Amino acid sequence: MVLKEMLDRDAKRIASSINFHNLSNKSILITGANGLIGINFIASLVEIATKISGIKIYLVIHSSLSLFLLPFLNARNVFVFKGDLTDDHFIETFPNVDIIIHTAGSGIPSQFLNNKLSTLKINTKTTLKLFEKLNIGGKFLFISSSDLYNGLDAEVCSENQIGTTNTDHPRACYIEGKRVGETICNIYQEMGVDAYSVRLSLTYGPGTSYDDSRVLPSFIRKALDGQIDLLDSGKASRTFCYISDAIELMWFVLLNGKHCLYNIGGNEKIEICNLAEMIGKILHVPVNYPAINSGIMGAPHNVEIDISRILLESKKNKFVSLKEGLANTINWFRLLKNMKH
Repeated sequence: MVLKEMLDRDAKRIASSINFHNLSNKSILITGANGLIGINFIASLVEIATKISGIKIYLVIHSSLSLFLLPFLNARNVFVFKGDLTDDHFIETFPNVDIIIHTAGSGIPSQFLNNKLSTLKINTKTTLKLFEKLNIGGKFLFISSSDLYNGLDAEVCSENQIGTTNTDHPRACYIEGKRVGETICNIYQEMGVDAYSVRLSLTYGPGTSYDDSRVLPSFIRKALDGQIDLLDSGKASRTFCYISDAIELMWFVLLNGKHCLYNIGGNEKIEICNLAEMIGKILHVPVNYPAINSGIMGAPHNVEIDISRILLESKKNKFVSLKEGLANTINWFRLLKNMKH
């Protein structure tokens, strides 16, 4: 399947990036296995397991298996749990494992705003329950978000900063949930557990669902339909991170992290309007600007994080360019669209 080949290509890049020998004979549980982060962690693990022996992979999904997750289930070392992570009884059915990667919970505003209580629980109560399934000496990775910097005036945000939003903010269910999830990890690390949080910022690439409503996939989807219509002038800026770079850095944190918290993002800043023009140029479609701005409620104007901490430790100096990443993501969306029709 071509979709799997695209995921495999990125997985090979990740698997060759750092030393994974410490994963030998380890059991690893990944929540949110259908999502962009989850599926790429799985693809990388399946690739790593071809060279490292004894790896067991437990996947947790809430809805039906996605089309691009199915091919990875043929591996003998992959097991699936399907259910609601806000249900404590469901979590109790999991085996105890050596590594937990908690990616569950949508980062798509249109989704988490429609399920506010579930969003809050996934990042708080579920995080606490998952720690009960971690073996002594195990490692835990919590996927947090750069949304925690929302409200700051800083041009570039570092790990020792936090946003200024209140609990009545439109995105409070997500932001406050992530804050608590990070706090839980901090407490466990104080107790001697290897627990890490990563404030992930604007990842994209193969593995994204076709209906993802965030700006980059929305532009690609609109362009494939013939034109890109912006909601505003597009002067807000974003720094996107290609998925293989993000997964590589998160693996580094899990296996070699020295701090409890890391920013993880890309290194190419771009205005939204220029992103639209870039995608429009690749797909040869027009970009239209509105007469009246109607931006997304609660969305920050600029998103750029300081990734010097992770770069200093990992020594990573090469990132997938936005041009290459967009080409891969556009091909991914084109394939998904063809399958829908």
